[in-house]
Amino acid sequence: MTNAVYTMIARALSGVVSERAAETMLRAALREQNVQPDTVTAQEMQKVLSGSLLTRLSSAMPAGRARQELQRLSAQLASQYPKAPTLFEELEPYAAWDESPEVTHGGWVDLNLSADDFEFDDPEYTSGLIARSYRLENPQEQEALILELARLNGVQGIMICRSSGEVLSMRALQDASRLSGAVAATAMLFQKQGLSLMAAELGGQTVCVRPLGAYCVAVVAGPQVNVGRLLVELRQVQVSA
Repeated sequence: MTNAVYTMIARALSGVVSERAAETMLRAALREQNVQPDTVTAQEMQKVLSGSLLTRLSSAMPAGRARQELQRLSAQLASQYPKAPTLFEELEPYAAWDESPEVTHGGWVDLNLSADDFEFDDPEYTSGLIARSYRLENPQEQEALILELARLNGVQGIMICRSSGEVLSMRALQDASRLSGAVAATAMLFQKQGLSLMAAELGGQTVCVRPLGAYCVAVVAGPQVNVGRLLVELRQVQVSA
């Protein structure tokens, strides 16, 4: 048996993932909190939404989207049960960028990337992914992509450029022209080889590049970044017409 609080969240969550996945994730998250589906209160559910369920949903989709979806469910729950306010903090519009002199004070001016610097597609990250499409000629969709990637812990800079090296949009990269030229030249070389994802370790930082036809997306990250997660996020990015 389940109660009204559980039923409300389970039904809403099934609009985000499949009904079976919603039930599985929600019940597992409740078990972690030692709460039963038939007795869970609205206050207890708010703790589950912002805690263990957020962790589980973030493994099934981009963390930014998972947080947005559960924040929305939490607000719905709070509207039905005013004594159980949301525990989500408001999302920051941009990432809390890590301070890095290499990125923010001109350290990329002498960057020289070549094919030998990069590792290529890893089959571990190429199966079961959900594509996310962006119209990168549109500044608003450039911004949406930057915001999505910026939510990953450790990201220090993001750049979207044309394959020619023309910078279209960036965050926290003050000297992006040299980086864009090197990234674009390298991406063009790798596109001819049919590769679609690259990562290089340079001076304690990671540069990941996603060539996308006429565009390239580059992410600069610090040593605390989860590189595997970053590669997964980039692998899902596609360009729509």
